[in-house]
Amino acid sequence: MWKWLKQRFGPQPVATPTETAPVTTVPDTSAAGPVSEPDPLASLLPFVIRPLDAGDIDGLMTVFRDAIQVTAANDYDQQQRDAWSQAHDHNSLADLLAEGEVMVAEWEEKPVGFAQRQDDHINMVFVHPQASGLGIATLLCQHLEDSARVAGVASLTTHASLTAHDFFTYMGFVSEQREEVQRAGIALPRHFMRKSLQ
Repeated sequence: MWKWLKQRFGPQPVATPTETAPVTTVPDTSAAGPVSEPDPLASLLPFVIRPLDAGDIDGLMTVFRDAIQVTAANDYDQQQRDAWSQAHDHNSLADLLAEGEVMVAEWEEKPVGFAQRQDDHINMVFVHPQASGLGIATLLCQHLEDSARVAGVASLTTHASLTAHDFFTYMGFVSEQREEVQRAGIALPRHFMRKSLQ
């Protein structure tokens, strides 16, 4: 697994063009019950979880769009994914991520995931599809939960995509209602979810 990750995200030979591919989550982006421990595998992997850096936006834009187009393909049709993935450009994503707390998962100096908390709301959690299933989203969310507890936040909410619903259920969130958001005139169903931190 490490060898594959290094080939995918590690430094590329000069003669080979670099390609970036894409867990989706939530934007505006597994069993029930809260998670108290990160995935044991994740602690063995050479990922770094760190705060957002100004130079991250291009890489996070790729993570955002590829996660939607690839990871969410089973839950949203192409028209929905196009509308969702085009909701932000470089500047609007940079403006959005300038608010609240943003944590980035990095592999070989390249971002492979990110998560954002604005006060008591988890606004975005995205992991590159080729780095999904390794506990990265869990680590990102646990960091945001811990910082929210330190800040005295009593509960967290999120608007979870259909794709991210099971992940947030695994993290201890409960769906309070199903809802829709419009992106470029296209309806995207999602869940409004909440988790008590007390």
